[in-house]
Amino acid sequence: MPRSHIDKHKLIDAVKDFFEVTADHELATILRVQPSAISKIRRGTNKISALFILRIHLLTEVPVTELLSYCRKDEIDI
Repeated sequence: MPRSHIDKHKLIDAVKDFFEVTADHELATILRVQPSAISKIRRGTNKISALFILRIHLLTEVPVTELLSYCRKDEIDI
């Protein structure tokens, strides 16, 4: 995944690009999370959980450290 501006939106968008999907609800299906989980992360209601990062890692095999590099420390709930 190419790294660009670091924030939670870029993490979600990079994962969508990886899976070649255009909608958050499609990504939610792939990650097996509720679409509202992604929406809440985007709105800032919820932080990015360790489980969310782990799901992405297991499906993409992208190293966790690289996934975390897309997020500011205050956006992660680990």
